[in-house]
Amino acid sequence: MGSGKGIIDEDALNIFTDGSSKPNKQRAAGVGVRLVWVNMSGDEEIAEYAPTGWQKATIDEMEIEACTVALQEANRIFKDMKNFKRILIFSDSRYVVDNYSRAMNVWPNKKWLGVNNMPVANIDLWKRLRKEVRKCPIKVDMEWVKAHKSNKHNQAADKLADQSASMPFNRPLSHSDTTRKWSDRNTRRGSIPILGQETKIRIVSREHVKRAKTNQYRYEVIDPDDKSFKDLDFVYCDDYLSRNKCYHVRFNSEQNRPFIVAIIRELDCSIYKY
Repeated sequence: MGSGKGIIDEDALNIFTDGSSKPNKQRAAGVGVRLVWVNMSGDEEIAEYAPTGWQKATIDEMEIEACTVALQEANRIFKDMKNFKRILIFSDSRYVVDNYSRAMNVWPNKKWLGVNNMPVANIDLWKRLRKEVRKCPIKVDMEWVKAHKSNKHNQAADKLADQSASMPFNRPLSHSDTTRKWSDRNTRRGSIPILGQETKIRIVSREHVKRAKTNQYRYEVIDPDDKSFKDLDFVYCDDYLSRNKCYHVRFNSEQNRPFIVAIIRELDCSIYKY
């Protein structure tokens, strides 16, 4: 994991990456890359890159894509990377850092299924990153750096990502049917207890998961009597549910594999809007 300080390895090609996704700009998104290395005189040299951004993407998608773009840019700049002992990518995304080793070595051998036997999120992006890593003639390591604090290189990558997101000329990185959420809270996967309960929800987004032949829904709890009122999370359901519609549903009791097992009835959203 590392200390979080983003300490430069003088024998490595150090790459600081960051992703950006702007909720107030319909999720316009971008990535920022800063390469740092120490030359023969012992001085730091720097190269920066902020590509044109995307019309829409999640922050997790951008954090993975930032690493892929970083390796592509490194291969473009350095024709012979064997002068470095390794590539060290610094990311402030725990999601990316925590799952990097799994994406490189575990998931490909399990048909990209996670511990809940469901397809992992962002498979195509992880595959793209793995492909770039395998192209590299030297080892690629990943280390977490604390976001936007005292590390100047991480701060620079953050600004580059914002610059990239300000030019959202590329088409959305992935497709999902999405509507604006009512709640002012952030979506946190696994935050809502799945205990076989009935509750009332509103569908915020829908994405078809081809490998599992089901749908993943982002939803918010609209029942004021539910302890998770206004919280947002993800759940699977084989049936088609329309975004911006409200439903009375029953969940299963598997926290690591949350499913809607019964759609009791559709609700009038105007009664529950807060």
